[in-house]
This record gives sequence, structure tokens and C-alpha cells, in this order.
Amino acid sequence: MSPPGAALEDLAPAKINLCLHVTGRRADGYHLLDSLVVFADSDAADRIAVAPSDTDRFCVNGPEASGLESDNSAGNLVTAARDWLRGQSDAASPVALTLDKNLPVASGIGGGSADAGATLRLLARLWSAEAAICADRSEAICNALGADVAMCVHGGALRVRGIGERLDPVAGLPALPAVLVNPRIAVATPSVFAALDHRDNGPVPAMPGDGFAGPGALADWLTANSRNDLAAPARSLVPAIDTVLGALEASSALIARMSGSGATCFGIYETLDQARNAAEGITANAPGWWIRPTVLNADAEPRSQSAKGDAHVEA
Repeated sequence: MSPPGAALEDLAPAKINLCLHVTGRRADGYHLLDSLVVFADSDAADRIAVAPSDTDRFCVNGPEASGLESDNSAGNLVTAARDWLRGQSDAASPVALTLDKNLPVASGIGGGSADAGATLRLLARLWSAEAAICADRSEAICNALGADVAMCVHGGALRVRGIGERLDPVAGLPALPAVLVNPRIAVATPSVFAALDHRDNGPVPAMPGDGFAGPGALADWLTANSRNDLAAPARSLVPAIDTVLGALEASSALIARMSGSGATCFGIYETLDQARNAAEGITANAPGWWIRPTVLNADAEPRSQSAKGDAHVEA
């Protein structure tokens, strides 16, 4: 149940890596990444609620809550985010936090990190601690809570580099009707990185200065110029990822690719109706999978309103 009198709520949307290049490794073991990241709409999102309380409380409900019984990472990130921000604030009163869990655990779409990001946004408002999560605090957030959390705090379309602390907003990307598919197999990110053959790969190239006319143009550019370097090791560990990609390709997706470290894959379509039809078809053939039609980067401005050159981000 949600806490009585919940004062604030926020979405924690799925994070999708349209591409993910592994470009090196730091001496401390953290991998260096170069990724183009967008977020889903409310059809593929968790939700966090926060309310003042007499003591700290945390509870989880929702269709994916049972996944936390075997992997408490999402719950731990919510409470870890609370505890970290409390250490940055002079007036952090006790709170009741409720997580409505709709995203599968350990699925490559940043569910736990998105939950932490939403928690930080809400508590920063409640505790008047916005300065603790501003853009120049991204490295501190990543070091304390994980490489994906800073990008989930800020949202939008992002070029993400370093270990996840270098965040550059990217304009010129269209809204992307999409289908997210997970075969109900959890994938441990450390295992995928351990199976990676090459860690010094090339970065994401500069994008067109005038942006992209629509989903098809972006899909063509992604196919020709980018990749997910974690796909091969993840597919070697979880062959079902190939089955998911095959289902998306058979649904006439403009591009089908794995997100993050897997096993969730995404397909991009020209229209939301096409995405919904594809989701229905895949569900009919694989009713046990987690499947969601959604719109990625849903808040994108129409191309005519985007200033020429806004999407050009140099390496």
C-alpha cells in the first residue's frame, strides 16, 4: 500500500541505451562508456512516492515486486539514495518511501537506477536539497550509488561518457515509438563485463548537425554508425536474447537491439500503432515474456522547432 498522505510522486522510467560503446577501463575497474541514452514514457516505468513520516519506512508493491525477493538491488538503491542524500542535507526528516515496481529486475533498462534517480529528485524537493543533485554532482552520485544513477536523475536524451558521470543533453532526436521485450531472464551486469573480449573500442561518432527527420533516419544512422559492445557477451551467456531479437526483427522493427547489459531488447517503429501491433504479435507467440509498447524520448520537440546544430555532439 502507498503511504498515507503521500506528498510527492514521480515516475522512474526505463533507461534505454540506443547504443553502448565500451571505450576503456579505469585502474579501479570501472569501465569507460560512450552511450546514447533515452527514456521511456509512463507505459514502461516504475513509480516512487514519498511522504513525511515519524520514522523511515520503505515498501514495495506492483507486478514486478516479487522479483525483489531474489534480488534486492532496486530496493537497496532506493534506500541507499535516501541515505546518501540525507548525508548531503542539513534538514532531512524521516520519510516513507513506496516503490510501485513495474520494470523487471536485472534487465538492462536501469530499473533500480531509475528508482534511485526518482527518489533523489523527490527527496531533494522535500528536503530543499536540489544543489546536491545538480549536474556538477554527477560524479559524486555515480561513485556513491552506481554508474547509471546520475543519468536517471536528469533524464532526457543524453550522450553519456566516462563511467556515467559525463552527461551532455542531445537535441535533434525524434520521439521513438518502440517495443521493449525481456524474456524473463535476469542478467548480472558484472558477468557480462567479465565476458567482454575487447574493452578499448571506438567512441560513438558525431551525429548529424541537423538532427534526424524521424525514427527511420535515426534507426539507419544507429545501424550504420553504432553498436552495443555488451551484446555479444550477453548473448553468449543468455541465448534467449537472440530469440527476442529475432521476434523484434520479424515484427518489422526499423532496428532491433539489446539495451544495456541485457536481456531487455528494443525495437523502434515509425508509428505507435505499429509498435502496439508488434507488441500484440510478439505477446501472442511468447505470452510469458515481459513486453511493453512505449514511446522513447517522448518529450522531444518537433524537428522544425529544434535549432540546427543542437544534435551535434563531438567525441
